[in-house]
Amino acid sequence: MPERKVVFSTCKSCHGGCGVKVTVEDGIPVHIEGNPNSLTRGTMCSKGLSSIQHIDSPYRLKYPMKRVGAKKEGKWQRITWKEALDTIEQKVKESQAKYGKESIAISQGTGRGYNRYIHRMARSIGSANVISPGYVCHSPRLGLYGLVTGYGRLYCDYHGWGGEFPKTQIMWAKQLEISSADSEMCNWFIHSLDYCKNLIIIDPRASAYATRATLWLQPRPGSDCALAMGMMNVIINEGLWDKEFVDNWTYGFEELKERVKEWTPEKASEVTWVPKDKIIAAARMFAVDTPGCIQVGSSLERQANCGHTLRAITCLMGLTGNIERPGSMISWVLPETGLIEDFFLELPLTPEMQSKIIGIDRFKMGAARTCNPDTMVKAILDGKAPIHVWISVGGQQIVHMANTKEVVAAIEKMDFMVHVDLFMGPMAQAADMVLPSAHWLEIDDVYDMHPRFFISAHNKVIDPPEEAKSDAWIFNEIGKRIAPEHWFEGEKELLDYQVRKGMGGKMKWEEFSKNIVSGCWGKDQVYYKYKTDYWRKGGGFPTATGKFEFVSKRLEELGYDPLPVFREPGESPYSTPELFKEYPVVMSSGFRQPFYFLGQYRNIPWLRSFMEYPMAQMHPETAAKYGISDGDWIWIESPRGKIRQKCRTFPGILRGMLMATANWFYPEEGPEGYHGVFISNPNVLTNNNHLDPMYGSPDLTCLLCKVRKCTEEELQENVFKTTEFGYIQRTVEK
Repeated sequence: MPERKVVFSTCKSCHGGCGVKVTVEDGIPVHIEGNPNSLTRGTMCSKGLSSIQHIDSPYRLKYPMKRVGAKKEGKWQRITWKEALDTIEQKVKESQAKYGKESIAISQGTGRGYNRYIHRMARSIGSANVISPGYVCHSPRLGLYGLVTGYGRLYCDYHGWGGEFPKTQIMWAKQLEISSADSEMCNWFIHSLDYCKNLIIIDPRASAYATRATLWLQPRPGSDCALAMGMMNVIINEGLWDKEFVDNWTYGFEELKERVKEWTPEKASEVTWVPKDKIIAAARMFAVDTPGCIQVGSSLERQANCGHTLRAITCLMGLTGNIERPGSMISWVLPETGLIEDFFLELPLTPEMQSKIIGIDRFKMGAARTCNPDTMVKAILDGKAPIHVWISVGGQQIVHMANTKEVVAAIEKMDFMVHVDLFMGPMAQAADMVLPSAHWLEIDDVYDMHPRFFISAHNKVIDPPEEAKSDAWIFNEIGKRIAPEHWFEGEKELLDYQVRKGMGGKMKWEEFSKNIVSGCWGKDQVYYKYKTDYWRKGGGFPTATGKFEFVSKRLEELGYDPLPVFREPGESPYSTPELFKEYPVVMSSGFRQPFYFLGQYRNIPWLRSFMEYPMAQMHPETAAKYGISDGDWIWIESPRGKIRQKCRTFPGILRGMLMATANWFYPEEGPEGYHGVFISNPNVLTNNNHLDPMYGSPDLTCLLCKVRKCTEEELQENVFKTTEFGYIQRTVEK
């Protein structure tokens, strides 16, 4: 009989943090399922359920390797960890001595939970030039929530712990049920619909829940701020705002009233393409049937007006009093361990470091503690950026950043680049050294939910293959060599330190790993915090005015408009009408699927079987206009280049637009073209010139393109490798 055991852990196939139950026989994981006793109540998505294929993949990186020969040749030589770490130490110190501490850039992806290690590393070595995907995902909403309320953590209260569920829910550019990495929220959201009177879907494309929505609005991509302004116009003109909350707890209502005055339903309809009667209906529902909440998606942050769009939506929450009451938008009481973010926040971001952040002169919100990636790319190409060494972890900047051609050109100019990952991919092929990372099933670690109200344990199920190491180990070892005063003797000490706040400072990793989860929920939550001494004595919000700020004092100080303002995308039928004549289709690159996480997992056979090739959705009438049928390969072209994807006609998408599958590359393609990153990736088409004034976010989900069907000759010229979904690097022995 095989020796069988069950290990409880936390999934990190995205940053959703689902509780998992893994069955192990004779040291080999044989089954994985959701933990029914976790906050995700036994649910898991396809990404997590496929994890055994991740660890068993023949394409895993297993040894440190250095490049042999030129880039794009795909030749690598196995080296020892000592040689790898010694080389990194040497390259970093040489660059610091020659060009300054700010010459080191550290980039990250998302999902593996390594952001606290990246930030601590950067601060410990004296550079704040961190390249994070956060500027187009999640960070702007936290920053804007913070401007208005004084704290950056506002979440939908789906749980009913305060005695009420949301009566009206708005799902704005979000498909929480499939594309979110917020699995705990998804689970409770579905449950909360049993108590929901009005479900409002705001999305140019039908989501799974659009069919059961009370109201579905299809705004033109990039026009969401105008829609929010129009809704506030209706609420104010009809006297539907929450007068008790607005009169006693807000600042700048009269100014907001004046600002939205021009945004009549008629004007908002003209700009957004949403019928005015739907704008009016949505505004009335959200204002009258309270409590309510608004779940926003990252598509709103992938626009060059993301700052004011999120400002407008947040003001809509405050106008209706949907702040800190049960069933509305609330901040969570922190777990006893505190925020895992403290692990890097405790190291100061010095004025000198901050002054040398690339983009800080333009994007005073987005580049306050991390650099603006698009500005950095431009500066590198112009010879104005100080960056000479690039440490990359997990993320595929070549894939997910705007204007792929320029991103590749900038990366190729680096003096030295090292990439840490599970598999060979575009960033690995661009590197001079590749380090093998352990999978979440192969590590002990702590995990936080964004963070929200709990942290959880990752308990190691099996050992990593060969010489693969955890991200924590890798960063700790690099840190010990460059800034030893800020790092730890080993992983155990590092983990103990991160859970140090629990049990009066006495909780250590071993105890925490048995508890699995630390958090505050249910009766432990505090509602109406602004009516108590929670934030400030006598009540109020932790803002300069002590109130919810329709007029942001902080934005005013930074030289920005303190009230929401609509700004057209850099390319649109209205901002560039002449360009629209040549490129007459409005394009979004926001088509995501539940079986991929951004650029990950296209080399996992089971997951790839759900969508072998990237799909571009168009309305049947739009496709027919250009002689395109469902299933045709099509060329999609912008002023920056062209790509091809398969057409999927879909009557649930706005006429006149195309939604392309995001962040696509082909792991099976070789190193010559960075694994086919120029074949089908929509970011070949996106623009990195028009950026949000606050955050520096580019227009990734709202631009112009033209389309045509691929000819048979063109299809014959470009044949994909489809027998295997990965690439095994060539190695050269010493």
